[in-house]
Amino acid sequence: MTESESFQAQFDVPRGTMAAFTTYAEMLTDWQTRLNLVGPSTLPLVWTRHFADSAQLLPLAGNGRTWLEIGAGAGFPGLVIALLDDTATLVLVESIAKKCAFLEAAADATATAARVQVANMRIETLPARTFDIITARAVAPLWQLFDWGLRFAGPDTRWLLPKGARHDDEISEARTRFGFDAELVASQTDPAARIIVAKGVRRR
Repeated sequence: MTESESFQAQFDVPRGTMAAFTTYAEMLTDWQTRLNLVGPSTLPLVWTRHFADSAQLLPLAGNGRTWLEIGAGAGFPGLVIALLDDTATLVLVESIAKKCAFLEAAADATATAARVQVANMRIETLPARTFDIITARAVAPLWQLFDWGLRFAGPDTRWLLPKGARHDDEISEARTRFGFDAELVASQTDPAARIIVAKGVRRR
């Protein structure tokens, strides 16, 4: 079984959506030659390292439909979520204009552009509104994500934040500045990693 076939089986992805994922993967490979979108060593592992790693967040979203992604980069997890959930609307915040150009092109090519807003700005300048889900991947420490994202969180907002082996240290550091409830969910793609599912984030 190929990596793409494994991804399709693991997440029960329809054939048409798989075609869009293939387009996304091809665009990523093409644009990577001109723009550093992902770590070069991870590019051959796009179906597991990036697509599956992003897709595993969707079951944790509950009834959440509006997503904010801080530091969207190449669109992980935001564009993956848009492809897998056609009821989701997403704001992908990315300060680097060239990466935003990729995100917009990929959204157009995968027919998700109507539900994906690419915001070329720093998160600090995005007008405040409340989202159901706030996410970020490999962007900043947990406390910093809370600091940036709190303006966009309501009482029921769920934070879905993949973290590596230092997740416990990041939680301890964040608790010196913020109160929050957190559940750790094992990553399906990295035995040492966890997904921090946080709620009730508030400043101390």
